[in-house]
Amino acid sequence: MACKLARVLVDRPLEDLELRYPTIQAHAARLSEQVVTSVESRGKAFLIRFGEEGTLYVHLQLYGRWNIHRVTTKPRTKRTLRVALVTATHQALLYSATDLEVLSDAGVASHPYLARLGPDLFDAELTAEQLAERMMSKAFGGRQLGALMLDQGFVGGIGNYLRAEMLYLAGIAPRRKGRSLHIDEATGLGEAILEVGRRALAQNGTTTDEELLAVARRRGWPKRRVRHYVFGRDDQACFVCGSDVLRANVGGRRMYWCASCQV
Repeated sequence: MACKLARVLVDRPLEDLELRYPTIQAHAARLSEQVVTSVESRGKAFLIRFGEEGTLYVHLQLYGRWNIHRVTTKPRTKRTLRVALVTATHQALLYSATDLEVLSDAGVASHPYLARLGPDLFDAELTAEQLAERMMSKAFGGRQLGALMLDQGFVGGIGNYLRAEMLYLAGIAPRRKGRSLHIDEATGLGEAILEVGRRALAQNGTTTDEELLAVARRRGWPKRRVRHYVFGRDDQACFVCGSDVLRANVGGRRMYWCASCQV
């Protein structure tokens, strides 16, 4: 989403800006005269920078949502609008989020959530070996991997559906602990984390590979049937072994896995 926001906002003069949430309303007049110079994501937070005038910090939590429309579109939603950033061509609308601030550079550097984040999932310099070392470390190795992967202090940017897909691709059961892994397993999971993250970014959330997508096209299956390997597919057949995909709560969130393919 950060890339989509950047495409429609960065270096484009704002025709309108609305900051409706109480914690940020006082900054509206000042920021409305500025141009967005960058948009980046860190974990589940978005940082929208207005040059030297400050950075809009948005944490989506569980319910926040960004929508992007052409300016000619009238959005249809019952959600509560928090922020509207409008250029000559597009409108970026934030709904429902309640963790919003306008920060100085020093505020960004010292922000408690940002300071706790681990390496970002989409950091081009992040390696599978670094991830393997983290998941097997004293700090993280004693935790179940399914729960650990939701901890933004481990890696920033892994959400609920991504963790299920990453563990499936690596063939690792969600209740295993990092310290139980052989180094080859840990490195393989590190590779799966990076691969699934890249796929989801490039394919608008789809996490399956081109081979499975090609099979779906040949058989006339709808794309939604093969959007994910296991996530949201409880009681359906695993694409590899045919066993039923299982579902249970792990780390307080719904987890999906194949007991035959993930050990």
